Amino acid sequence: MSDEQRPCAPRPGPATAPGPRLRHRRNLIIVRAGDRSLHREWTAGEDRDFDLFVSYYGSKGTPWLYDGEYHEHRPGPKWPCLAELLAEQPELIERYDAFWLPDDDISASTEVIDRMFALFHGFGLALAQPALTRDSYYSWDFLLQRPECVLRHTRFVEVMVPIFGRGALRACLPSFAESHSGWGLDWLWPHLCDDGRPERFAILDATPVRHTRPLGGELYRNNPALDPRRDEQRLLEKYGLGAVRVTGKYEAVTSAVRRVGLPISEQIWQGLRRLNALRRERRHRHSSPQTPPPGRNPS
Repeated sequence: MSDEQRPCAPRPGPATAPGPRLRHRRNLIIVRAGDRSLHREWTAGEDRDFDLFVSYYGSKGTPWLYDGEYHEHRPGPKWPCLAELLAEQPELIERYDAFWLPDDDISASTEVIDRMFALFHGFGLALAQPALTRDSYYSWDFLLQRPECVLRHTRFVEVMVPIFGRGALRACLPSFAESHSGWGLDWLWPHLCDDGRPERFAILDATPVRHTRPLGGELYRNNPALDPRRDEQRLLEKYGLGAVRVTGKYEAVTSAVRRVGLPISEQIWQGLRRLNALRRERRHRHSSPQTPPPGRNPS
């Protein structure tokens, strides 16, 4: 049986959760982690608004056993293995509201990830991704950060770093096993999630992350029988999306929410109000009786 046909190896036991949490977190990151995974950057902050599930695909025991709330060992390609994981543990989909499924070579701080989830919920998004920093390895230039934007609405979310709401994850989950390489899923997911509200799909420019390694490296080294172009062609033909691959790049971004500075008149008005507030505070301080320090009587 070829590597492309071989099912993902089952985990040896239930996913582990090291200890109780003080509060319920509504966001979950699931990373398919190899031996050089960068996920420790994501949890290095003092506090975080997400849980972490490390699904290790390597062969060196359990190097990341205590790095997150959940851990398992499951060799195989990313998307079929994520399909199996979530099919075996459907309670995860009920427990969380949003799910980030990044590659393990993404560099991002805890603060950026927390803001990313906050934007996702704040704008009522169903499917999104963070933009990539300008120094990232990339395939599509329209996914690089546009600093003048908060977010851009899109018809494309890359398999490298997708964020799903619960409903979108349910709609897209069956497709995960349909492309062992992941090719074609980027175009398919907005189609599967389409409810007539295109503003629910976005690239989040306000929270960019850095893709640190050349594209496809470990995936193709570990799974040499993968044929990504065939995966994509088969998938798009099945769902009647063949033309999207030709024209989609030029239609992917549909609108944007931009960062807009206050008009000069508003800036002046706010400045005057601030000055007035400072004057009132000084008058109040000077008119208030002075209280002597403890232990001393006024002379």
